[in-house]
Amino acid sequence: MSRRDYQFKTIAAVATPPGFGGIGVIRLSGIESIPLVCRLLVHGDERALTPNRASLHQLVNPETGQLIDEAIVTFFQAPHSFTGEDVVEISGHGSPVVLAELLRLLISLGAAPAEPGEFSLRAFFNGRMDLAQAEAIKDLIHSQTTYQAQVAARQLRGELSRQLKPIRDSLVKLIVHLESAVEFVEDDLDPLDIRRFSDELDSMIEKISRLAGSYRLGRVIRSGFKLALIGRPNVGKSSVFNSLLGRDRAIVTSIPGTTRDALTEALAIRGIPVELVDTAGIRETADVIEHLGVERTRSAVSEADLVVAVLDASANSIEEDLFLIDQLPVHLYVLNKCDLEIRVPDSGLSVLADKGPVMKVSALNGDGIEELKSAIHGQITAGTSSIVESAIITSERHYAALEQALESLRRAQTDLHAGLTEEVVLANLHEGLRSLGVITGETLIADLINQIFATFCIGK
Repeated sequence: MSRRDYQFKTIAAVATPPGFGGIGVIRLSGIESIPLVCRLLVHGDERALTPNRASLHQLVNPETGQLIDEAIVTFFQAPHSFTGEDVVEISGHGSPVVLAELLRLLISLGAAPAEPGEFSLRAFFNGRMDLAQAEAIKDLIHSQTTYQAQVAARQLRGELSRQLKPIRDSLVKLIVHLESAVEFVEDDLDPLDIRRFSDELDSMIEKISRLAGSYRLGRVIRSGFKLALIGRPNVGKSSVFNSLLGRDRAIVTSIPGTTRDALTEALAIRGIPVELVDTAGIRETADVIEHLGVERTRSAVSEADLVVAVLDASANSIEEDLFLIDQLPVHLYVLNKCDLEIRVPDSGLSVLADKGPVMKVSALNGDGIEELKSAIHGQITAGTSSIVESAIITSERHYAALEQALESLRRAQTDLHAGLTEEVVLANLHEGLRSLGVITGETLIADLINQIFATFCIGK
């Protein structure tokens, strides 16, 4: 849909979640917002609604004069509104029947039902936010943890855009210099210019690389990760599982093989969503059901982002444990039952320490569980300590655009050193600039824009 359409079409939608609630909100945006809402007021004078002020009104059916609801009506005058257009919000009682009737009447009077994300789309087209900020709205709405919400809120405030702006400005200046060299052929680049341009390209490449490198952490923040607990039967995997969750979810007994199938629960570790999987104990068995459980354990391990092996600290030997779990990609080792006497010989502990980080815990009394969570967090965020949190890349789309920009700038750097013509270097610089513009929406691609906003909820 074009910008011209948005200037004349007024849309309306319920902006609160479906179901019953104390308050329900209907939002309108467009030039006809005030006239349409005033048709529902007992006293339909448009002067009854003052910009940026909430006022109490009775809403009636203009066809019958029947009272529908008493609501707070707030008018946000263009351009000082979310969408940049006249916006009116009706905050009434949260009855689905009342909200549906009010929306029906507004549509019958001339409003169009809002498409998913259409309010945010208008805010983007009217310059109230860029595309990266608009996408952050969806991330904020769908946040499952406080940390996720904080990262999304920073992007909504424009942190990513602010990080990109000086890079784009430097790139534009470089393009302008080279365009001038092309325009005025007699002004060939001298070696000093080439060195300066090369240094500027190096600086841009380094900054973009740092941003792109944050996606390893950002992907986990946005989507979470899958953690599988593995080990032999009766080492206390289910007890560790329950301790990490902070509640009794898995059945715990002293009988080996109690867990026959993978058990999955969701939790958050240091603000990052985790899909925690308690697997069946790994051992050779003739029991058909237990054998199926072991096969599912192997399947869960192949799908996991992080594998934690649990061992029994009170066992006299861990040789069999090591033989079984050595066949699997383990990232972290946990010695459970440390409230009992640690009987694992020093030689066994030494072998274990050589394989990877070892955490000592007691799932029975909770000792070491917080340290285990920190170790898990450290494993999943390893190599990202230098990342500035305000500029974490959480979107695969943004990451792909940054990688494309990097590829273009690196080609330009190679071409510059190879002594190729300014036109060749410029082609790659322009491509890099377009790739960066895809992130904020300065490079408009209609299909991409529509695809992004179609994933939003209606009313936002």
